[in-house]
Amino acid sequence: MRFKSHPDKYLIDHIKEVTEKSLVYMGEVDENIKNALKITSKTHDFGKYTTYFQERLHDSDKNPLADHSFISALFGAYIGQNILGKDSILSLIIYNAILHHHGNLTDIDKHMPRSTRDMSNLKINLDIVDRQIDNMEQHKEIISTDLQEIDISIYFEKFIDERPYEKILKNLRTIKHKMDMEMIDTTKIFYMHQLIYSALIDADKMSASNTLEGTIKNISYEELVDIYINRYTSTDGLSLLRREVFDNIQKNMNENIDQKIFSITAPTGTGKTLAGFYAAKKLSQYLGNRRIIYALPFTSIIDQNYEVIKELYLHDEDFINNISRYIIKHHNLSDIEYKNEDIDYDVDQSKLMIEGWNSFIIITTFVQLFESLLGVRNKMLKKYHSIKGAVIILDELQTIPIEYWNLIDDLLVKVCEELDCRVITMTATKPIILKDSVELLNNYEKYFKKLNRVKLYYDNESISVDRFCDDFLDNLEDKSYLIVCNTIGQSLDIYDKLTGIDRKVMYLSTNIIPKERQQRIQTIRDKIKENPIVISTQVIEAGVDLDFDVVIRDLAPIDSIIQSAGRCNRNNEETGIVKVTKMVKEDGSLYGRYVYGNMLLRIASDLLEDKTLQESDFLDLIEKYFLEAYKMKNTEDKSEELIEAIQKLDFEIIKSFSIIKNRPNYIDVYFETDNEAVDLYERYKEIRQMKKGKKKYAELLKIYPKISQYIISIPDRYLKEFDIDQSKFIRMPIEDKDRLYRDDIGFTREDIKEAIFL
Repeated sequence: MRFKSHPDKYLIDHIKEVTEKSLVYMGEVDENIKNALKITSKTHDFGKYTTYFQERLHDSDKNPLADHSFISALFGAYIGQNILGKDSILSLIIYNAILHHHGNLTDIDKHMPRSTRDMSNLKINLDIVDRQIDNMEQHKEIISTDLQEIDISIYFEKFIDERPYEKILKNLRTIKHKMDMEMIDTTKIFYMHQLIYSALIDADKMSASNTLEGTIKNISYEELVDIYINRYTSTDGLSLLRREVFDNIQKNMNENIDQKIFSITAPTGTGKTLAGFYAAKKLSQYLGNRRIIYALPFTSIIDQNYEVIKELYLHDEDFINNISRYIIKHHNLSDIEYKNEDIDYDVDQSKLMIEGWNSFIIITTFVQLFESLLGVRNKMLKKYHSIKGAVIILDELQTIPIEYWNLIDDLLVKVCEELDCRVITMTATKPIILKDSVELLNNYEKYFKKLNRVKLYYDNESISVDRFCDDFLDNLEDKSYLIVCNTIGQSLDIYDKLTGIDRKVMYLSTNIIPKERQQRIQTIRDKIKENPIVISTQVIEAGVDLDFDVVIRDLAPIDSIIQSAGRCNRNNEETGIVKVTKMVKEDGSLYGRYVYGNMLLRIASDLLEDKTLQESDFLDLIEKYFLEAYKMKNTEDKSEELIEAIQKLDFEIIKSFSIIKNRPNYIDVYFETDNEAVDLYERYKEIRQMKKGKKKYAELLKIYPKISQYIISIPDRYLKEFDIDQSKFIRMPIEDKDRLYRDDIGFTREDIKEAIFL
């Protein structure tokens, strides 16, 4: 018989493909690491050489004797200890990478003996391995012939003859004990582990799906600069300032191009997006055309920045035919389509290509980047190797929770050292992260002083929503207004009180389905000359290209206030007005405390009290704010705990890391707001009825991004209002739209006390 890894592929062919692909993914590394990856790849599916697994291929047998990860991990560690040395940390990495190559990373100690003397916790697993070896002995010659092709047959024969499980595991336990007791240098271990694991699982999935990879493509820095000069240079005052900022940044990148960590600190509206991208292009080209990863905090601005950068390339016919080889966007709402004229990818293959970041430019979220750099999920980590050597742009890094600043600082420095990355941070509100970065905008302070587009006023008097609305209407002028609230309940209350006046009043928040949000932003942009009043939440703060005469912001942290101010007089016309209010609920509590807590609001209030500020004052204000916030940061700071977990490969601790705060007691609800949503749900039900298999999986992949456009996260106390089908899918049928959803505000809710974040 011939052993198979998948129904359509022989096992030895799969192993050879995975080995070849993983080595390509890894790139240039130390020879020992390369050898460890070879061993990992060659042995990761060793356990499939049993008739138990071959039977599972055809009838999904649940027999535990068909499980292959544990025996494969033992065999990989065995070869690692023989080739790399029994004390080599790489044998532990080989063992753990193989053990988890079909799942998420978990605590290594769960799959090791309690001590070098006590193996009792692994007795059941080892009994299974014994029976698997008995089975392999019946086909020893066939297996050995296969493994001769990858030069490990001699180890196979010794392994099944000696059955040295206890010796292997004792050596691994000794290595782990030395790590825990800090008896060996653990600085590089985490990064070696993640690289080997990533290269293995990505290669494994690409081989299993028969996905072919085309080369990623690029257009030179010089060609794109010509486009910038021709398209974005004009003679008005703000455009000249943007060009000065652009040229300054490019010049300084050229002069400091051998450095690793850079920052760009510039006021909102001075062209940071393009200036930073071009600096990254220059750096990438200097380093031999490295991948560029552009990460942003919110999905709401990924599409916008993707379109801005894509616009630079549209002159090139090859780009139009092969967009995905040049640039992709990756977030939970993006379509799963990988465009390459040479290869016709199905949806599953497209998903693998996008999730593996197989492109020259990736526009993505902080979640995707940071939870790959520090995470345990198989789905996230398969692109880890694609980050190696990349030029990483981080836009608005200060939005990372303060308790993680030490961690992010340490992580990014190590990523540059261990993965040979380069980092460019961009912000108008510079945080205390990466303080030793090379600033690319010389004398950036002068640009803040040059721009006095807005005046900021703070009223420290607590005010109810009713009183706020009365005062607002009493002082209403023929100008465009943006009111930024802290909670959805607050924003809906204000909207309802202002609706009905003789002015265009519009609403924007995550209370509206995602499909409508992007359309709403464009509608606001189109109507801005009609002087609308827009009520929103923080969703409008970062990067959304809208320009109002007056911005009113409920009290928030200083960086959020300045981000909101960035939506005021962006084009430097008449001086804009930014007003900070202090709205409170009936019990006197600040709305902002539901989102930010009291500490950051107290710092912001103290810094703003009794002041009228010009935009030129913002830089000093934000620096004072971050210093104070950092000094008084939450005592629940997890940075040190996570840094230690990295050093000890403690994946139980690492899995707790998330830059998005979990919201307990919230549910995702599908809102059938139009006929397209109705049709999507009917199609979803049809797919759910399909027989389990590749076709069903592919259809689900295609429909999920479209379904996500109709999903809102809401408090679970509203669950009784919705239908729940057999698949636990929670939805609002279109018949309930009049009762539960309004086109202007989204989900119709009352008495909201919870905050909803972006």
